[in-house]
Amino acid sequence: MRESIRADAVIALDEISSLILCGGKGERFGNKDKPLVPFDGDLGPLPMVDYAIDRLPITLELLISANRNIERYQLRSKVIQDSDFDLIGHGPLLGIYAGLITCSAPWLLVCPGDMPILPKRWYEPLLMEVRGEPRSRVLHDGERLQSLLCLIPKTLAQDLGEFIRSGGYAVRDWHSAAGAAVVPSKANPRAFVNINSEADLNGL
Repeated sequence: MRESIRADAVIALDEISSLILCGGKGERFGNKDKPLVPFDGDLGPLPMVDYAIDRLPITLELLISANRNIERYQLRSKVIQDSDFDLIGHGPLLGIYAGLITCSAPWLLVCPGDMPILPKRWYEPLLMEVRGEPRSRVLHDGERLQSLLCLIPKTLAQDLGEFIRSGGYAVRDWHSAAGAAVVPSKANPRAFVNINSEADLNGL
């Protein structure tokens, strides 16, 4: 059951589009499409992307950034592909750029498709008041910055495109260049694990 947001959130549900990043090559996971790999957690044995969907609030729209198995992702929501846009490169920044260009809402809430034990309501700190509105917000789990758990204003789409064209690649670097606010999470840092290999998956 997808969660709603707190009543005192500054940014409302109808101001947000959600984006799940599922476009990776899975090179450390035998080149498998990781978000479609089953995970047996609190929802039962389901693809990890379904856990990502469950952990998101019900926003204005849900987008999935994917570059293969498009039909399977389309069963879940609207799919966007890096190849549909005018940039050359790879990595999650392209997926975020595609999301910012495509989304209907003024804000884009981003999460990866390979973090199946994300805490419920992980996104709530990103929705609260931040000085210098509107700014991107990036979650910090108490141990490290979670660059792909973020809330970004659509107005930064052009800025991100220019960053990528200039050779920028790292999501963390773009957040820093864009002056993103770092927002702390009170959840257990262990819940923010990325599944990069079968060993990671088996260790949960």
